[in-house]
Parts: sequence; C-alpha cells; structure tokens
Amino acid sequence: KEVLKGIVKLVYNDSALETDVLVLDLEGAKGIIVKDEVDNKMKLRSLVSFVGREIEFTVKSVDFKSETVFCSRKEAQDKLEEETMMRLQDGEAFNSKIINILPYGAYVEINGITGLLKNTDYAEDYTSIEEMFQLGDTIKVKLKKFSSNNNLIFEAVNKYVSPTIINIDMLEPNQVILGVVRSIKPCGVFVQIAPNLDALCSMPSTGELDEDMKVQFKINKIIREEGKVRGKIIKVL
Repeated sequence: KEVLKGIVKLVYNDSALETDVLVLDLEGAKGIIVKDEVDNKMKLRSLVSFVGREIEFTVKSVDFKSETVFCSRKEAQDKLEEETMMRLQDGEAFNSKIINILPYGAYVEINGITGLLKNTDYAEDYTSIEEMFQLGDTIKVKLKKFSSNNNLIFEAVNKYVSPTIINIDMLEPNQVILGVVRSIKPCGVFVQIAPNLDALCSMPSTGELDEDMKVQFKINKIIREEGKVRGKIIKVL
C-alpha cells in the first residue's frame, strides 16, 4: 500500500491481459499498470501521453515466476487524496498547480484535489491571477474554507501586493479610480481602490455585479480621519 514513484517507459497492448498497459522499470522487474488502474476519475482513451512521465503508484500483487509487478496508479491517487485532505484540514500549506484560469480566480490542484483560489484570496489589491500566472504554474496555498456546496476554497500563503502610488491622501471627490469588488453586503458594495482601502457604495441599478469584478469607481466623499471613502460604481470593466 506504500505510494511509490516511477517513470513510464512504454505503453503497449497486452494480448494476454486484453488491455493497454503502462510499463515501469522497477530495478529490473517489470511493473505493469493496466488501463483500468491508471486514473481514478477519468476514462482514458489513450495512454500514450504517460510515456516519460513520473507517476505515483502502489503495488497490488507480484508474479514472481514472470518477475512482473502489478501496480495501480488509481489506488495511489486515492491514498494521496485522502492523506492530502487531512493535511489541508490541519492547516498545512502546499504548492498547487494552476489547472484553469478564470476572470475571478483560478482552479488549482494538489495531489488530485481541486479547489478554487479567488483573486481576492490571492492579492491584497486588485491584481488578478491571470495577470501573473499561466496554466501549469505553481502557487503555494492553504485551505481557507469549504463553500456552501462543500467545494474547497484556497488562499495564497503569501498574498501578492503590487507596487502602488495610491493612498488615501492622494484622493479627492469626483476622481475616478480603478477598483475591484471585494464583497457584496446588504449594507452596500465594498470596492478595493488601493491596498487595505475599501470604499463603500450602493449596488448599481443594473444589479449585474459579482465579487472580483474590476470597476471604475467615482469618489463622492472622503473621511480621512476615519480612513473611509464613499462613492459609486460608474462602469464594470
């Protein structure tokens, strides 16, 4: 049941087993992973893409006569996912791989476990993940919470802070500034217009607004001694 690692040397159709197989060189012994044991989620049409890849696997059985070790990548995936989930819930941080980038964030994967990293949980300001990363890049995250439908929500271990010249002392009424929607509450919409500076406004009349959207924000009022800014959203970008 131990999770091991090996490099796939060959893919071929085994007539005796009547299926395609992955072949691993296990220090002179032949490791075999049949097609049904390759992945715990996807039904794979071809195994060719695995040639040359390092994969995790467990040993299921050994045929000493033919010196063949029957292995399972699927079993290793299940075991790694279970262990990783426990470690995530204990607060451990992991390097995750970005597998899908969206306007509001990115989906990342850790040992087969997928979750969402929102732009608001990546950066202290309005910098988006798609501005800084590409598919396949890695970013260190930890578990923030479970969503209402039990999906994983991650947050960056070290939140990004972009260099900026903007602070509250530079702001004046009637200025228009770039912001990002941080949260939508019954009391109004909070828009971040600078690092650690959220401005409050009412919901636009269109009502077509969501978290992490970039907007043009017009300043109406500044209360400098309290660090508060009021205004309105004039355009969704």
